[in-house]
Amino acid sequence: MKTSITRAFDAESTDLTGALIREVNELIAVGDFWGGDEAGMKFYNGDAEVPGYAATAEGIMTETGAIPFFYSGVAARLFCMGATVEAADWASMAEMPWVLR
Repeated sequence: MKTSITRAFDAESTDLTGALIREVNELIAVGDFWGGDEAGMKFYNGDAEVPGYAATAEGIMTETGAIPFFYSGVAARLFCMGATVEAADWASMAEMPWVLR
């Protein structure tokens, strides 16, 4: 069971990474949609009060890029938990004859 759960989280990590890459590539393909005029530059760069598109997009990319690593980490930890439970089960089985006496 531990490996099937681990595989599910690993698959989700892979799927999320692929989806993120596809979406970023689509956004990049749009190009500089904000234009080069003053309003476009303010949208892209922001001002003293509000961050612009560039800073916001960078923050989003950083944060969403962490999601696949989270799923991989969950998978690894679930696998370790399963191994620990299996080891504990075998250890308790070794003590069973003592319990029955």
